[in-house]
Amino acid sequence: MIDMKKFSNMNKLRTGKSQSILGFCILKLGNNQSLNDYELVFKKGLRDPLIQNVIESNKQEIMQKEKGNSIIPLDEVMIIIHFFEDSYQNKIILIFMDDKERDINFTQLYLISKEIFKKFSSQINHTEIKTFCNEIIKIPQSEDLIGIFILNPSGSPYFTKINKERAGLANKDVQISGFISAILTFSKEVISQDSGGNLKEINFGNQRFFTIIRNNVIFAYLVENANKLFKRYMQIVVDEFFSSYKKELEQYNGDISPFKGFENTLNKYFKI
Repeated sequence: MIDMKKFSNMNKLRTGKSQSILGFCILKLGNNQSLNDYELVFKKGLRDPLIQNVIESNKQEIMQKEKGNSIIPLDEVMIIIHFFEDSYQNKIILIFMDDKERDINFTQLYLISKEIFKKFSSQINHTEIKTFCNEIIKIPQSEDLIGIFILNPSGSPYFTKINKERAGLANKDVQISGFISAILTFSKEVISQDSGGNLKEINFGNQRFFTIIRNNVIFAYLVENANKLFKRYMQIVVDEFFSSYKKELEQYNGDISPFKGFENTLNKYFKI
């Protein structure tokens, strides 16, 4: 007898229906490699520390079995892991994350994992796999962001984007960048440098800046409202900026053109 529910889910996948979840990544582990040496093939909506913790907690099962799956309930989200071993003994590990309160379609996620593994087994290049993942896996965009300013310590921008409906702000991006740098510099005189603390929020009544400083790079997010999704994406954007531009930051000579491509990353997370 045909399982009509399974048949229906397979048909949805074949017709290209995307799956909406909070986060997803693909890891590839070469034959005889340590689990800490995995290659990150694709990622969106997940932070590196979470990926590392998930891998560490499932290390024994992944290393000992040819294929398997696990479900890990966390405080607010559910983690689903699928892993497979190909004919070259490479491990392909897929991690999904979604809200615990949602009705998660586990069958659909497994079918997506099988399809991705099939592409790896047929030696399709990673670019095609990434394109497929972007089409089939969708994450929600936050609509809370008015503008983002990524600055060096002197206030010069690496990257800036302001909501196109806020033309008045867009025309003053240089002044705003200078203001952010100045107030953060001043705040160091108020907050003891020995404490290691930084100003994390600048309030203007109905609008405010959330700030993150990492490796002397300033990330300032201008918002009116900020929900949990937005606050999670703030941290992810910081992670992805450093993973994308490590070399450019180390060799920075005043040329900001390499950072223009960061808009594609930003658009994954924010509708701005």
